[in-house]
Amino acid sequence: MKLLIWGVSNIGKTTVGKELSNKLNCKFYDVDEEIIGIYGSIDNFQAIFPNDCDRFDEKEELMMNIIGSENHDFVMAVSPIYSTSVVEELLDTDTISIEIVDTPEAIYDRLILEGDDALEYKEKHKDHYIRKIKWDQTASFNEFKKIPKVHIDNRNISESVETVFNYLKNNKII
Repeated sequence: MKLLIWGVSNIGKTTVGKELSNKLNCKFYDVDEEIIGIYGSIDNFQAIFPNDCDRFDEKEELMMNIIGSENHDFVMAVSPIYSTSVVEELLDTDTISIEIVDTPEAIYDRLILEGDDALEYKEKHKDHYIRKIKWDQTASFNEFKKIPKVHIDNRNISESVETVFNYLKNNKII
C-alpha cells in the first residue's frame, strides 16, 4: 500500500503519518522534509520557486519520483497543494489517499510557535490563526473533494492514528 495523507497545515499529517507507518511497519516520507533535504530549507525552496504553481509542480514531481521508484509499502505526508491539476495527477497514481480533517479550533490548539513569548503571541493572535486555518480549509475544499475524509475530531495522536488505522482496516485497504 502506498498511502498519501493529505490535509491543511498543522492538521497532524507528519505526526500521524510517522506513527501509522511504524504501526504498519513501512517507510515514511514527509514531502516537506524531502524538500528540505534537497533545497536546504523551506525558505530556500520558496526563494527558488516564488510562484505557488511552480512550487506545486515541483512538489508533484518529487512525489511522482518517490511513488514511481518505491516498490514497497509507504506512508507519505503530503504538504498542502492547492492545485486541482496537481492533485488530480497524484490521485491518478497507484496510491491510496486520505485527508485528515479536524475543526479549526483543534488545529489551532496543535499549533506550536517558538520563542520566549510564543504562548502569549499565539493567544493574542488566535483570531488571525483561526481565520487562516478556515481559509486553508476553504482553499483545499475543491482540490481535495475526491479524497476520502477521516475525521480525527480533536483526538490525541494515538487516538488519531487508531482512527486512521481503523478507517483503512474497515475499508479493506490494509
